[in-house]
This record gives sequence, C-alpha cells and structure tokens, in this order.
Amino acid sequence: MTLPATSAPSARHDSSLEGTVAIVTGAAGAMGTAIVARLLERGALVALADIDRDAVHAALAALTPSRRDRAAAFTLDVRDDDSCARLVADVIDHFGHLDLLVNNAGIMARNNALTTDTELFQKILDVNLTGAFRMARAAFEPLKASASGAVISVSSTHAFLAAKNSIAYSTSKAALSHLTRLLALEWAEFGIRVNAVAPTVVPSAMTDDVLADPAYIARKMAAIPLGQPIPAAHVAAAIGYLASADAGSTTGQILVLDGGESLA
Repeated sequence: MTLPATSAPSARHDSSLEGTVAIVTGAAGAMGTAIVARLLERGALVALADIDRDAVHAALAALTPSRRDRAAAFTLDVRDDDSCARLVADVIDHFGHLDLLVNNAGIMARNNALTTDTELFQKILDVNLTGAFRMARAAFEPLKASASGAVISVSSTHAFLAAKNSIAYSTSKAALSHLTRLLALEWAEFGIRVNAVAPTVVPSAMTDDVLADPAYIARKMAAIPLGQPIPAAHVAAAIGYLASADAGSTTGQILVLDGGESLA
C-alpha cells in the first residue's frame, strides 16, 4: 500500500494565526470580546460583528491601538440572510479575504416548555441555530478559497445535558452541535474544517442572574468536579487552538469545556 506523500513534520507546533482573517459574531459580549482578544493576540485580523452597533464599536474602541489597527467593527443581524451576505462582502472588501468564521452570537430565555410560546422558541432557534447556518453559507465561498478555511461555533453543555428552564436554548445548541458535524462532513472536500466548543456556565450577561443566586452557585459548583465556572478566556483559548494549524486534522468535533461536569 502506498501512502500519499506528506511534508516533513515540523519541529514545532504552529498555533500562530498570523495573517488569518476572522469574523466573530456576537463580538460585543463577554465571550465575544475574549475571543476577539485571543485571535488578535495570535496575530489574526478580526472583524467584530454584532447586532448592537454602539456596543460593537465600543468593543473596538476598547482595544489597544496596535490591536485596533488589525480589527474593524460591523453591524450584523444573523436572523437576516442579506445582513449575513453583506457582512461577508464588507469584510472581504476591508481585509481582502476570509479564513475563519466564529459563530458566537446567541440568546437565551429561562423558560420551560409550558411557558415558552412558539414565537420565543423560534426566535431563539433563529439566532442560535439558523443564524449560524446563515453565516456559514454566506462565508462558504471565501472559506473554500482559503488555504485554511474554518468554522467554529459556540455550543454548550446544554446540548447534551438536560437542564430545566432552558428548552429552546438547549434544543438550539443540540442542533448546532449536529449542524457542526454535518457541515464538517459535507465541507471536508473543500478543505474547510468545522468544529465547535461546548462550555458549561461562563460568567457573562447571559448568566449574571443565575451566578447571583447562592443556591444555584452551590448546586452548580457541586456538579462541576473542578468547582468553578468556565472563564471566557478558556473558551477563547480553545477557539484559538481549533483555528490554528495545530488542529489541522480536527474537524466535526465538539470540544467540551465543563470542568468535568459531564463525567458525573
């Protein structure tokens, strides 16, 4: 059996993202700003995209001058096909190409099945699931043209651990995880890697309410063997790894960041 020729193995790992152009959706939130910071730290050029125009421009302005020079802010509504297509076109106009899409935009409502009406259920799926699908489709051609095209989505442990009062959110994240696998299978032939990260609770505006509840903290931390929430910086570091050449053989995977919660 003759194996295909491969290049000689490098003596060092390559976690640099120098020259990579990335889009980060939901870039104005705590998770988004951490992801943006990590990608910039690794040398990427980053398009910050968010539905809140003022917040995303404030996030850009908060960067150090040297990092701000390698970033740009854009308004995006992931619920709208035209907005997604326009963002990709504007990013290519600004940076010249596109190599990485980070689907981080997401919303949550703490409701059970009987208090979640159809409109709310569909709204959450439209942002968390269909929004990621819209962005992936909009980014497909430039990612295909890239030598290192990749899509990384932010899923959640809610995708596989049932939690009360999260029916729409959990359903959206379970579907997002499987969308990740399906796109990885379909787009491997085009050289596009598709992965996701799945953290448990991360301190952010989305979790401020539960993290302020002592009963929730006691119960949740008891369920996490490492005993603490997941810092947004850890999620960003995982995304930085999945975006890098070090993860060049990794596709269709959901990287779980749960402090061991799913072991129980």
